[in-house]
Amino acid sequence: MAIDKYTNRPKIERAANSPVFGIINESSKVIQNNIVHYTQNLNTASAGISSIKIISSSVSQSHWDSLNVLFYSSGSVRNPGELKLGAPSSNFADMRTVGTQYLNKYHGYPSSSIITIPSKYYGEKIKQKTFKLTDSNNTDGAGVKPEIIDDGFGNLYSTNAHHSQSTSAASSSDNYVGNIFYEHGLAIITETGSWSGSVDYSDLATNFELQFDSVNTIHTHEYNVTIRPEEYNLTMNYGIRSPIQGRNFSLSTSTMASTYTGSNFQPYITTINLYQRGDYDTPVIQATFPRPIRKSDIINTSFKIKLDM
Repeated sequence: MAIDKYTNRPKIERAANSPVFGIINESSKVIQNNIVHYTQNLNTASAGISSIKIISSSVSQSHWDSLNVLFYSSGSVRNPGELKLGAPSSNFADMRTVGTQYLNKYHGYPSSSIITIPSKYYGEKIKQKTFKLTDSNNTDGAGVKPEIIDDGFGNLYSTNAHHSQSTSAASSSDNYVGNIFYEHGLAIITETGSWSGSVDYSDLATNFELQFDSVNTIHTHEYNVTIRPEEYNLTMNYGIRSPIQGRNFSLSTSTMASTYTGSNFQPYITTINLYQRGDYDTPVIQATFPRPIRKSDIINTSFKIKLDM
């Protein structure tokens, strides 16, 4: 990367002896990876969000079988009627977070609800321990809506269930009501028992609100560019030319206004252009400084340029 001597704009990659472009020093390049999170607030009306009721041995048997093969089969006998794979690596069943993910309830209950979330919302994956589903169609006698969250290991449980499978904590394995597969944007409610006296888990996931944090990695490429005092001291800014006088005026005979001919005058850098190798006509990236920066003719001027990808 370098500075265009005539437009006074940094440009990238041309022959080292070119009077117009200079070559960036690749040894100055630093690449950093930063993980960022964004909280998503969605509902059943959000584009791409869908909820499917799947029932074993019914018209949706293909959905049940697909999930079983992709996420719940691991080569061992979990269910006498399930498809058995040659090895655990044949599917996604072992692609889970550190800890224990309980998958047995998918085989223990014949029906499930699957919620699909497009990757445009979660990025690389859903961040563990941030998923929350709030059902909008059902409430208990006090008007409280069912709420389901994840435990960070790929299991789902209700924080406010009236009925539980055991007297232990709501987040215990006995009280798990389904699974979440963070990297694929899939949440599956497998429990069919009662959330309250009048609401079953099979009643949920028809109309709901979702909240979770997405995970994305930003790759930052950083370059350091140094301009020496004797370099790039010209400008093509037409604003420094003298006013037009007479009919014989032409650009070839025009002169600089006296204001800009003194030894104190130095051009200002306002824009950085980056170009692909071999194509120096159209910049692929253009960045403008918050304010013009005066080019020094006394000391080196250094720029730190960061590109987020």
